[in-house]
Amino acid sequence: MEQSPQKVLVVDDNRSSATALGRLLERDGFEVKVVFDGQSAIDSMGPFRPDVVLTDLRMEPVGGLEVLKAAKAGSSDIKVIVFTAHGEVDTAVNAMRLGATDFLMKPVTLEMLSSRLQDARPGGALASRSELLAGFVANSKKSRELLELLTAAGDVPSSVWIEGEIGSGRDYCARLLHAMSDSDAPLQVVDLVRDDAWPSEGTVVLGGLSDLTRETQRRLIRHLKRLGPNVRLITTAYPGAKQRVADGTLLSELYYRLAVIEIRVPPMRERKDDIVPLFDTVCRRFADKYGKEQPVVSEAQYKRMVRHAWPGNVRELVNLAERVAVLGSTALNLKVSRRHDEGLPELSVGFNLSGYLESIERKLLVEALDQCAGDRAATGKLLGVERNTLRYKLNKYGLI
Repeated sequence: MEQSPQKVLVVDDNRSSATALGRLLERDGFEVKVVFDGQSAIDSMGPFRPDVVLTDLRMEPVGGLEVLKAAKAGSSDIKVIVFTAHGEVDTAVNAMRLGATDFLMKPVTLEMLSSRLQDARPGGALASRSELLAGFVANSKKSRELLELLTAAGDVPSSVWIEGEIGSGRDYCARLLHAMSDSDAPLQVVDLVRDDAWPSEGTVVLGGLSDLTRETQRRLIRHLKRLGPNVRLITTAYPGAKQRVADGTLLSELYYRLAVIEIRVPPMRERKDDIVPLFDTVCRRFADKYGKEQPVVSEAQYKRMVRHAWPGNVRELVNLAERVAVLGSTALNLKVSRRHDEGLPELSVGFNLSGYLESIERKLLVEALDQCAGDRAATGKLLGVERNTLRYKLNKYGLI
């Protein structure tokens, strides 16, 4: 049986934009009603009974959030997609928490919108995107900037290099990028050490590149050259990729093939405004999951959280939230740790001082050779070492 056309309510106080969008959607087979203010949208929902509401967020006097609330109050089945301008991503994320299905950054193209509307049909792909976005806490400036980058990269097939510390949320960002790609194709994480089989389409997430041997990297380069056009690559890696390229531990051909778009996931210590709301959100979810009451956390305990450096990043915070949800606020015995001095490594059992100092020496030699265009006399002068000492060190690190 042929599906009846989706009924779409377009809400935008920019009359020319709203009218043009309505005409394009009608031409694309949708049944459309266009209104130019939030109150008219709310009044139209009963008689028109839309399947999808497309609304701008910033309107006066009745804004997009009020339109969203009215739509969801009328029927939980109504899908609401909000339009947001650059710099308003935090408002859009708040809309997701209030029940919006998705948000789009302006300017919105018909191709982009048609794909979203297709995904909004029952069984479409927006459920996953909505769930991931609703869980993204972006109170801090750096988190909002991260979300804007992910949103901008979501609709294009370019290869993305996501860099961040362990536990910072690199894999979450990779899944969110895939969910934003308007693709029904699969997402697969490939184990490069085991040489897993690759899919012929969809998103492939490459992890652990920071630990690959040069031979494995060369094998990966050969594989990438045979890759089909319908595969999108997302790489997750530790910070410092460009430095690893400079010191020779990461092949430049591989890095520049994969890092078309670079995204840095900030560590938790740089997102202090996210700590408390993220903890509360996760703790509430665990409490609901395990049938527990939401623990009461004191102001002093919240302040300790903010002072903590979170060396384990989001992963550490999530573990703490689960522990508190299960055992109560008495389990929030957080021992505040300070961040080590910038530029120094984290010290823990097993740290190798000689190996660390040698790695620094090798990096300096590589940098000096690069600045001096390979001229050893100039390199020795730049570093303040004699010719024989320089020759010994270059030979020691395989730089001759």
